[in-house]
Amino acid sequence: MSKSASPYHEKLLHKIWVNRHFNFHNLETIDGQKIRIHDPGRINKSDGPDFLSAEITVEQLRWFGNVELHWSLPDWRAHNHHNDPNYDNVILHVVYNTTDSHSRRSDETQIPTLCLAPYLSRPLQSFLKQYQRNPELPCAGQLSFISEEAFAQQLQKAHKEYFEQKVDDLIAFYEASLPPSKAWQKMLTIGLFDGLGISHNRAQMRKLANLLFNKTIDAYSKNTFRIRALRLAGVNATANDNPQEFINWNHKGCRPGNHPRLRIQQATELFWHIYQRPFEQWLQGDLDKLWEELLDEVQTKPGIGQERASILFGTVFLPSMYFLGNLFFKEGLKSHCWSLWQKHEAQIPSSLLKLFNNTDMPSSLYKKKLGSIYQLRSYCRPRNCQDCKVFKSVISS
Repeated sequence: MSKSASPYHEKLLHKIWVNRHFNFHNLETIDGQKIRIHDPGRINKSDGPDFLSAEITVEQLRWFGNVELHWSLPDWRAHNHHNDPNYDNVILHVVYNTTDSHSRRSDETQIPTLCLAPYLSRPLQSFLKQYQRNPELPCAGQLSFISEEAFAQQLQKAHKEYFEQKVDDLIAFYEASLPPSKAWQKMLTIGLFDGLGISHNRAQMRKLANLLFNKTIDAYSKNTFRIRALRLAGVNATANDNPQEFINWNHKGCRPGNHPRLRIQQATELFWHIYQRPFEQWLQGDLDKLWEELLDEVQTKPGIGQERASILFGTVFLPSMYFLGNLFFKEGLKSHCWSLWQKHEAQIPSSLLKLFNNTDMPSSLYKKKLGSIYQLRSYCRPRNCQDCKVFKSVISS
């Protein structure tokens, strides 16, 4: 069985071990042998034991070799290490849970075993016990050890990382073979189509945007361009159209305000305005004003809506403008984008943030921060607690 088969990430234990976030004085193995850790080893990024080239002393004998960490001792056999010669050089088996038995190598020799739990601080023990229960949000119920300041700092970190990710995501829509100005316009447009396609028709909206780029936009008025987009999408098909060329839209679960016909028209009107506005104005204009003018071009009713507009402003428009500042060496534009992102408040659907309600933290910290979505997606749900400031605050308690 591979390491990934464990129901709990062992990265938490790795962090505790390598940084010695435990009382490493007077350590003993489960059978009472004294241990001194001279070097915890270096993390192994390939197959085999978790840490390589460790150095420890057991009683009076100094050992050089590898270290394996598990949540409990039976994981050693569950992962088939007892039959794997690659683990014969393990000099210490470190487990979290209490145990009164031993691990053995493939040659049946016994491995010294250290149980970490007795050497951890009480807050850290409590956190790890909660973590092992496999809750959706491991830090919920640990508020006596978690400061509001740490929670706020982590959200600020996630907010910054989310912006950087959105800038990187947009690069996939940038077509370097085009002149820079056209490539940027295309990137912004596809980003908006993608954002209006959430959550059921993102790929379909991107496909439509790319198809529209093959049309000569100057040959259409805004209204005829919108009608052309609907026909190209297969929404307003005629007898002369080829059904095999239509896009397969997902209507299941779409609310009326998110119906493809509506979103296509809104996106096409944004497309039209992006290409009609003189490019120089994108480099020189006030960002809030530019965004409002862009939204004003949407005449389709109902409109995009404040909730979706606030999310698009943060996840598409500001990252696109930041990318534009990078593209044309406009440091002032980049700084302005970053400043607006830091204070931007989006109307995030409460259903996306319901896990945070279990923390009893003030909702004002997270309910309008786009970084909260990134926090849940990149830290909480994949259980990457070891990289979170909240977990670090538990360690330092």
